[in-house]
Amino acid sequence: MDRKSLKNLTHNAKDFLSVGKNDYKQWVFRYTFLELEKDLGVLGDITTASVIKDDDVKTAYVVSGSDGVLAGLEEIMYFLVDSDPRFRPRLGKLEVEMLAKDGDKVKAGDRVMRLSGSVRDVLAVERVVLNLIMRMSGVATKTAEMVSVVTEAGSDALVVPTRKTLWGLLDKKGCVLGGGGTHRLNLADAVLIKDNHLKILGDSQATALKNLSDSGVDARFIEIEVEDKESAIKAAENLSSMKFGAPTCVLFDNMKASEISETLDALKSKDVYDSILFEASGGISTENLAEYAKTGVDIISMGCLTMDASGMDFSLEIS
Repeated sequence: MDRKSLKNLTHNAKDFLSVGKNDYKQWVFRYTFLELEKDLGVLGDITTASVIKDDDVKTAYVVSGSDGVLAGLEEIMYFLVDSDPRFRPRLGKLEVEMLAKDGDKVKAGDRVMRLSGSVRDVLAVERVVLNLIMRMSGVATKTAEMVSVVTEAGSDALVVPTRKTLWGLLDKKGCVLGGGGTHRLNLADAVLIKDNHLKILGDSQATALKNLSDSGVDARFIEIEVEDKESAIKAAENLSSMKFGAPTCVLFDNMKASEISETLDALKSKDVYDSILFEASGGISTENLAEYAKTGVDIISMGCLTMDASGMDFSLEIS
């Protein structure tokens, strides 16, 4: 398998991020139905109930207030239409038509969704729907910007988020729709041996990897974190010699781009390079991303994709 296919296999688990998958559906549930219950409280929307006397059927549109990449439509359709009706006993039937697709580039003023139903139901779900689409589209837009920087630098490195997320798997889905990957979905998804693991074991990579091999753990990929050239070469050699059943990767943590370039040059002269993926992480921002992309790493992970993403502007307008 070529390097591009391999890194998409290991660090882009997009097929798991669909409401057809139970684990992901639980995240959608958490950020829709539970948020709706918190928003309605015990008494419901007392403003609408008091002010609007005739609960007529109304049509409303979700309208983009800025340019960006759209995300969250699959999740909203599940929330309002496709979910088990027992999950939404406080809502009547809503008709929803998507006027765009997840991953589409939209401009300010574009209508992306039409909702029809009781005016009280439409207004009850307004904030949850807008919060979801604003957050996920904001992450998708931020990711698309970073992917563009990497492409312009002449690199095909896969841009991925870290586990520094506010909305968990929904944030990772936003990254995918922006053209990035996922990295680990959670702690049970893949093995990542970090500095604290090694410190507990007396900084012994060999011990960590032997223990891992003896455990027989089933993981999508196996990765080890290093902080300098010497440790990186040792990690690559150790991973190669152990012959794990899963794909392997070395993560350059908080290393300067120049040091990563030097390390990769050294690794390419050894037999271990072709069988291992290499990732840069730590301290990577918009300002230095192109520099890291040019090192030749396969994967670049960035906490800012989720932690610094601004919510994209959307509004709900009743016609």
